[in-house]
Amino acid sequence: MFERLFGFVAAGLCAWLLATAPAIAEFRIESLDNDFPGEIEAAKDDGKRLVIMFHQAGCPYCDKMRTRVFPDPKVDGYYAKNFVMIESNIKGNLDVVTPGGKEMTEAKMAKKFRIRATPVFLYFDKDGKEALRLTGFLDADLFVRAGRYVVDEVHKRPEKTSFYRYLKQGN
Repeated sequence: MFERLFGFVAAGLCAWLLATAPAIAEFRIESLDNDFPGEIEAAKDDGKRLVIMFHQAGCPYCDKMRTRVFPDPKVDGYYAKNFVMIESNIKGNLDVVTPGGKEMTEAKMAKKFRIRATPVFLYFDKDGKEALRLTGFLDADLFVRAGRYVVDEVHKRPEKTSFYRYLKQGN
C-alpha cells in the first residue's frame, strides 16, 4: 500500500517538475572555455552567428527574456537556425577571451564594452565584427527582427541603415 502511494506521489512530482521547468531554447549554449573568437568561428562553421547576452544576477528583464521570449517558438526556431547565444555575467570573474582576442575577466570585458545595464545583446557577424548592440527587454517580435537585421547583413549595406531606421521602414 505504501509503495503504491509513494509511486503515485513520485509520478505526480515528476509531472509537476516537468510542467514547471523553464524551457531551454536550442540556440543558448555554454562555452567550455569562454573563447569568444573560437565561438565566433565555430558558429560560422555551422552557418550561424554569435550573440553574447550580458546579464547580471537579479536582473528581472534578463529573467523575462529567458522565460518569456527565448522559449517562444518563432524566436527559438529562428535563432536555433541562425545564432548561437552565450551569456556573460557583467560582474563575473570567469576568464574569457574577448571577441578581439584579449584575455580578461567577464567583468573587465563588460567594462571594455561599456555594458552598464542588462540585458545587453551584442551580435557578431560571421566575420567576427560587431553587427548590432541592443539594451533591455525585447519582445519576441522585436527580438526576431533584430536577428533578421544581422542575418540579412543590413549593417553592411552601403546606405548604413541603423536598426531603428530598419524598423521604421517596416522590417
